[in-house]
Amino acid sequence: MVNSLMHSFTDIKTMYDWKNKRVFVSGGSGVIGTALVDFLLKEGACVFVGDLKPRPAGWKSLKKYRKGDLATLQRKVIQDFSPEVFFHLAATFERSVETADFWQENFHHNIFLSHHLLSLQKDLPALKKIVFASSYLIYNTQNYLFSSPQKSPYPLSEEDEIAPRNLCGMAKLLHEQELAFVRHFRPDLQIINARIFRSYGKNSRDIISRWIRAALKGETISVYRPEGMFDFVYAEDVAKALKALSETEYSGIVNVGSGRSRSISEVLDLLKQHLGPIADVAEKTEIPYEASQADMQLYHQLVKGFHFHSLEETLPNLIAYEKKMLRG
Repeated sequence: MVNSLMHSFTDIKTMYDWKNKRVFVSGGSGVIGTALVDFLLKEGACVFVGDLKPRPAGWKSLKKYRKGDLATLQRKVIQDFSPEVFFHLAATFERSVETADFWQENFHHNIFLSHHLLSLQKDLPALKKIVFASSYLIYNTQNYLFSSPQKSPYPLSEEDEIAPRNLCGMAKLLHEQELAFVRHFRPDLQIINARIFRSYGKNSRDIISRWIRAALKGETISVYRPEGMFDFVYAEDVAKALKALSETEYSGIVNVGSGRSRSISEVLDLLKQHLGPIADVAEKTEIPYEASQADMQLYHQLVKGFHFHSLEETLPNLIAYEKKMLRG
């Protein structure tokens, strides 16, 4: 199976005036969403955020905040706001192994929610841009999962075959197809499917943040497949990348990752450099060895001069943040 939503390079621009632009952000209080909303508010956008979490402090200029399940959002609410740009970040996932309980959770918070929010907005004449936080989990695992450790990662490009890895990947692909279907009837609608790799950051459940918290508490860290290689990308960089993509006139699929894969053992070594000795134990597991990396050529064609920060650059800030949170 190959990608069905073709790339469009017509009149690509990188300048955009957010002043008073009406922007709806689903999942805006999440790890990526919080950073994205901060950037939008600083540039004067009129932002409506929906999330299950309470409203973060500090968003004094926020136009509207809706705490609760967006699957129950009423058409009139979104029609009254009349968004010009929609960033769809709201989602649920489980990292390595999806449990039986995730079956229903995935349907409600990924499949149904995405369909519902699109159905509410697809015919709004003011809506011009949709940026969907998709995932690299869509790509065919035969290219990046292995039965033995690899010497180098496989660079996944937007043209690689797709065969979703799990329920979450399947849900992301389904919504990409729904968006392609809608654009057939709304050719004026700019749609960007950003296939995000392994994001990490403040207030996250990612492995890097969990390890930092555990190490600060003196807990033992369980390590699975230390030879595994992943493209870890900082959440604030993802937020900036999504915003930058929306400022172009590109429609299609685009990878969002750091473009540099790091092994689990390498991440652990970097943490030890900052935190000192960490109690860790290698656990036995049957999961395959991952060796994936984002091919970022397309992104850098679209957004010139964008810098994705390395782990060496972000870890000191992330560790300082977790220390502050631990102190209360």
